[in-house]
Amino acid sequence: MNCPVDRLEAYLDEELDAAQATQVEQHLASCAECSAAMSRLRHQQQRVRTDAPYYSAPAGFDETIRQALRREASRETPWRWVAIAASLLLAASLAWNFAQLRLRTNTIAAEVLTGHLRSLLGDHLLDVPSSDRHTVKPWFAGKLDFSPDVKDLAAEGYPLAGGRLDYLDGRRVAVLAFHRRQHVINLFTWPSDSAAGAQSPLTRDGVHLLHWTAGGMTYWAASDVSAADLEQFAKLYRAPPQ
Repeated sequence: MNCPVDRLEAYLDEELDAAQATQVEQHLASCAECSAAMSRLRHQQQRVRTDAPYYSAPAGFDETIRQALRREASRETPWRWVAIAASLLLAASLAWNFAQLRLRTNTIAAEVLTGHLRSLLGDHLLDVPSSDRHTVKPWFAGKLDFSPDVKDLAAEGYPLAGGRLDYLDGRRVAVLAFHRRQHVINLFTWPSDSAAGAQSPLTRDGVHLLHWTAGGMTYWAASDVSAADLEQFAKLYRAPPQ
């Protein structure tokens, strides 16, 4: 049975034409695995809509700024007024940028979770199945505008399974798959535009997510292994080569 895995999200977002939508509906009626996957996607979509933080300025915030500026303008020199206006605008800008960063992080987390769950359907986990990093790393050449760092942590209990391409955050990304006993760890990576660091772990629908940046690259790890195992995996991956 050929499952239309690549069309489930398009169907959910009502992007298919009538004929394609009918085909997907008929398949969902007869395929328990895809039906369960669609239920998870619908649940995740609803979670993003309801849980993702949206930030806006408090009511009357703009008028408060105008009143403050008018008061200062009536008693201060022009240059003092300009400095106060610049400070208020800077504060508003910083608050807005922080809110946008939080929203973007939550949006990417949702995309990573969806990519992880999608990879567990059918045979979509690997494009290049190999435990040899010298086979996996060259496979990405010509398919991406960057070269991902591929590590094999088999000696530490996280053997490399292979890699694949995915698409999130508006670009093609590399995904490296690892095993931890009977579990799969997906490591999404692409070039970063922020300084090195790590963020607090997230848990969505029983899947743990970890995000860090290092060496000019962004990393998102996703798995249903224990939180401690995923933390250990991330620590090992961030460690410099011996």
